[in-house]
Amino acid sequence: MVKIHEVFSTSITLDEVERANQEASAKSTTALFGSANGGVTGWGNANAPVRVCHASTILPLKHEHFHHAFIPFSPMLCAFYAGSDRGMADTSIYVIKIEADGSHSLVQKLDCPQRNQKANCTPVLFYLNQGAELRERRQNQGGEHAPVATGAIHTAVNDIVAQVKEKAENSEAIDGDADNVVALIYKAAKVSDRSVSYMSLSFNDGALFTTPCRVVTNNPELGRGPVRTKPYVVRKGPYAGRVLLPSSVDSDEGLAFSDYSDDDLRTLNTSNEITPAAIQKEKAEAAKAYTAKGVVQASLYEDLGMHEMEGCSLAGLSAEELDAKASTVHMLLSASGAQVYQADSHDAGASWGEPYPLPLVNCNAAIDAVTYLNHLIVCGRLIATPSVDVSAVDTSQNAPLALYVSSDGKSFKEFLRLEDDANGIFTSPYMQVDRRHNLLYISYTDHRKAIKIRIFRLLKD
Repeated sequence: MVKIHEVFSTSITLDEVERANQEASAKSTTALFGSANGGVTGWGNANAPVRVCHASTILPLKHEHFHHAFIPFSPMLCAFYAGSDRGMADTSIYVIKIEADGSHSLVQKLDCPQRNQKANCTPVLFYLNQGAELRERRQNQGGEHAPVATGAIHTAVNDIVAQVKEKAENSEAIDGDADNVVALIYKAAKVSDRSVSYMSLSFNDGALFTTPCRVVTNNPELGRGPVRTKPYVVRKGPYAGRVLLPSSVDSDEGLAFSDYSDDDLRTLNTSNEITPAAIQKEKAEAAKAYTAKGVVQASLYEDLGMHEMEGCSLAGLSAEELDAKASTVHMLLSASGAQVYQADSHDAGASWGEPYPLPLVNCNAAIDAVTYLNHLIVCGRLIATPSVDVSAVDTSQNAPLALYVSSDGKSFKEFLRLEDDANGIFTSPYMQVDRRHNLLYISYTDHRKAIKIRIFRLLKD
């Protein structure tokens, strides 16, 4: 078991976002690229007042980049969408930096180019080049690595790098393969169309982001992941360095899948589609719960028991068994007001089995998951049940936003309550874990009027 205690909390309010909007016309971005509009984030004009914010994503910046061994936590980036109302065409993506002392700085409004969209939403932040070091480590350890094949779907990463280098005063400062390149992917859609994914990159730990462009270049209408939840990086085994992007299609019959990349998102492949289990459809029809038919906003986590510790010895596993364990990934799937399901992959996200039910019910908040010390931690407005038979649970009732923990991935109990008000509108949780410094980062929406960010210390009990 693990223990947890809070070490930091803050909120990003609509006042900060509105202030950024009001100051927009006076701002310019010149530091790295040499001109006010050199292909980087623009501030645009202050238009309609900002009344809602939602769907946050957080990225702790790499500790070692800031040369302070004793800072309590790394500075972090937080991105979210905000606008006059949900789904409105004036919705934009905002990025804010939170310093190691807790202060807020660097509010950026991305210059979203698709002015005719109904919404720009669900941003996800992550480091772009996470896989190269892991692939090299696997090779240095003498392990066999699965063939790294170029994906069928080409992304805009190399084009963005080339364009920025061309416009930068010091092109040598732009290294598309560096470990501090931050990617931001979000989705947008016209009123009647499926969502399309857009990408922006930062080459200086989030100080400036490029003007967003469509993720996919050879088929720009494709909506590619991730959708709301963070990418998953395979850290060991024959697929070390593979990046999985959890994706889903927003519709009443929503389905999930994973894009995956073996070359740090220069190209993508796509897994099979994960459709709702027959029993889930039957329950949804019986309850007339249209939004519960699909499986959406997937969250990925590693197979439990990956870490050597008391009560879990890896010494008895052969190299083949360790590789198989490292290649096993689990996908949590939820729909509003419905039972949580899980699908498993044994080939590092290339293919997925049929989803099966877990003893958890999602009460309208979306979910996210991380692992720590061989435990699965799930965040959401959830109801934990003794078995997967949730027929006695009223899926229309509310539950407080909380963390739930499982040591086997099959039974869950409440770990920490984040908000006590079961009727409060605390939604869209997002989590990152820093195993090196034993920290759990959480962000979530507070009544669509603020983004709450909280950091917890995780310790072995």
